[in-house]
Amino acid sequence: MTCTPTRPSGAAPRRRPRWRAALAAASAATLLAACGGGDDAAGSSSSGGSEGGGGALQDVTFLNILPLESLTFTPELVAKSCGYFEDHGLNVTFETTQGSAPAIQTVLAGGALITRVGDMETMLAAGERDAPLVNVGQINKTGTIRFVSAKSDPLQSPQDIEGRLMGTPSEGGTSEIILKLVAATAGIAPDDVQTQVVGVAPGVFDLVTSGRIGGYIVSLDTSVALAAQQPDAVVYNPSDAVRSGGQVYVTSQDQADDPDKQEQLRNYLAAVKEAVQFVAQDQAGGYAETKKCLADYDIPTLKDEAVANAALDQYVESWTAAGDDQIARTVPEQWQAVYDEMSGSGFVPKGLDPAEWYTNDYAPGS
Repeated sequence: MTCTPTRPSGAAPRRRPRWRAALAAASAATLLAACGGGDDAAGSSSSGGSEGGGGALQDVTFLNILPLESLTFTPELVAKSCGYFEDHGLNVTFETTQGSAPAIQTVLAGGALITRVGDMETMLAAGERDAPLVNVGQINKTGTIRFVSAKSDPLQSPQDIEGRLMGTPSEGGTSEIILKLVAATAGIAPDDVQTQVVGVAPGVFDLVTSGRIGGYIVSLDTSVALAAQQPDAVVYNPSDAVRSGGQVYVTSQDQADDPDKQEQLRNYLAAVKEAVQFVAQDQAGGYAETKKCLADYDIPTLKDEAVANAALDQYVESWTAAGDDQIARTVPEQWQAVYDEMSGSGFVPKGLDPAEWYTNDYAPGS
């Protein structure tokens, strides 16, 4: 495999990634391990760091709340497999958790530096439960969750949620919260929204066509694949009704106050921004170089070029929606708007200051 990204304009020159040295000196099997794949970080070291590019890499754990094999995690996977994390002195390991709640708890306990969860869950944790959680940067500026239903009983507006049993991938996570928030815009009380955990298996749409559920909630790339493969599928974008639904990077207050961890956070977010810029620049070429960076991950969406490109187009739009200078940064006005929606619908108390729950001090451009 060859990963040959072009650096974003204005970005600092890259060191030669270690996997490129391995390309010249090692076997193909060794290269496969060095250029990413699975949940095990390439070049990881049991001794707490590994040498590369002139210094020891610092070990950092990122908790992904969904299976890693998704275009949702393109910024992380590209930053890992094509050298951006390593450029910034980090050896990043991915660990999958069963949803947002355990990821948040693990970060709060100091078991991982960082995770990526919904803006709504972050507000619930910090505003409703007073958890010492800090949003250190926002990656998705628009929601990337979609509601899927069938043409025989389509969900096309918030009003259509009433009386409908909706499938969710997990209990109490971003999917369920945004469903209830969208329903609230139609005057439907959160307690009246009916949900059932159905997971994320490919066959869930059969539950819709058989009438067992009235729809379910999926990631952006899954919705694009369904729209292409299922003529009867109807896809609704919750962002048509609410500002909430973006994704933010969070850590614990203790780690955000630790100077060593602060530097790791800065390096992590800088690498993510460079990866996003690389993917955005690669859009004109049909994401050919991006797909090379993702090749060692078994991402189902990549098996259909048209579906993959359509999904990546929407992700790029979300990552860059506030402008290139705001990539991986939290936009104060948007953060406030999310709080207004959450507090206005009774999810968090009114009268709080959401500015206390985020910082851009470690985000690119600070």
